[in-house]
Amino acid sequence: MKKIVVVGSLNVDFVVSTPRLPKEGQTVLGHSFDKFPGGKGANQSVGMARLGADVTHIGKVGADDHGKLLRRSLEKAGIRLDGLIEDESAPTGMAFIQIADTGANTIVVVPGANMRLLPPDLDPFIPLLKQADLVVLQNEIPLETNLKAARAGRKAGAVVIYNPAPFQPGSERLCILADLIVPNEIELTEFTRLPATTEKEIERAAERLLQKGEARAVVVTLGLRGCMIRDRSGAEFLPAIDVKAVDTTAAGDAFIAGMTWALSEGNDLRESVRLANEVAGYAVTILGAQSSLPTREQLEQFRAQLKR
Repeated sequence: MKKIVVVGSLNVDFVVSTPRLPKEGQTVLGHSFDKFPGGKGANQSVGMARLGADVTHIGKVGADDHGKLLRRSLEKAGIRLDGLIEDESAPTGMAFIQIADTGANTIVVVPGANMRLLPPDLDPFIPLLKQADLVVLQNEIPLETNLKAARAGRKAGAVVIYNPAPFQPGSERLCILADLIVPNEIELTEFTRLPATTEKEIERAAERLLQKGEARAVVVTLGLRGCMIRDRSGAEFLPAIDVKAVDTTAAGDAFIAGMTWALSEGNDLRESVRLANEVAGYAVTILGAQSSLPTREQLEQFRAQLKR
């Protein structure tokens, strides 16, 4: 089984369900409040592990109850925690999420300990990165830490998968080191300063991003419209799974998890993206981030339902 190392964020999500998202200065009455383990890095790790992948997570939490909650969540999913660091000087990261009845959301993240995962913190874990077959990165930790992880993975011959969310200035430096870049259309525009609304615009912007480095492909996630694969030979759009969305919070993380797991199983990129669409389709039908990520059995049941 191929080894995956995820270097990334861990947050506790505070989720309010509301009939509609409030406008500036407006107050609305919500339906409910919940607390879930989350963070882009942790969500992706849990998603892969639930599908059966061999995953090690490198990240940082605070020495608080929220950090303990996240540790328990990762342990329950079967993730190796050799790289989980506890920082007594910073709180665990938090995300404050509003979800409308349509499934649309707004998110404010307070990074806390995530932004204290500094390049020297990776030194004890370089052997883990050197043993990895795939290294997965996002943008909720310092850029220089991501760069160090990407260089270590690339030097060891690992496939480096980069999810540039949220966009950070200077992220272009990571594109040079990544084998696969997976932005959404907003991040694609921020990278290229090109419009990314129509299919032609998305293809053109993805081609521009592909030219920035040696990546073999750019995979653009497009929400309800599905996704686009742009590699050196051309572009292909794949439709989204037709489901009723309840919560789209972790859809992108579910997609990354599904794609990386499928690649680790030996699938080619197109098949891996197709499976990623199904994992994301399952995830948006359930409230919460990590709570919405399917096991392999749940994914198989979901796929069987789709065929009916």
